Amino acid sequence: MEAYKTIQGTAQARIEEKKSEFIAHAAFADTEEKALAFLNGIRAKHRTANHNVYAYILRDGARMRYSDDGEPAKTSGLPTLEAIRHAGLVDCIVVTTRYFGGTLLGTGGLVRAYSHSCALALDAAQVSIMELTQRVLFDVP
Repeated sequence: MEAYKTIQGTAQARIEEKKSEFIAHAAFADTEEKALAFLNGIRAKHRTANHNVYAYILRDGARMRYSDDGEPAKTSGLPTLEAIRHAGLVDCIVVTTRYFGGTLLGTGGLVRAYSHSCALALDAAQVSIMELTQRVLFDVP
């Protein structure tokens, strides 16, 4: 089994772009159930937000999922997924909450804002390298 990188616990980052607020939450999730539970927790916490975009990558089964949550196609969820992949992380979910500020950002602006907020949250996270090891004890006379 190869070594892999993941994050421990949770991390958060916030940016503002043309009066829209982007709050990215990153968390360790090694199962789809944990990823979806984290997503639902963020959605409950930010009920009044316009969008709760997410992406996650699981090592087990090499599963990747993302959602634009009402944003134009491939402007939010996919850039978030790409930021996670660029960081080389697995067993990780990032949910970015957007509170709309009244100014349209355009597709390029959305891609930049979601990518940047995700990257900041991952930078704030504690990254761990996981490696399979085995302890062996020998009794030598």
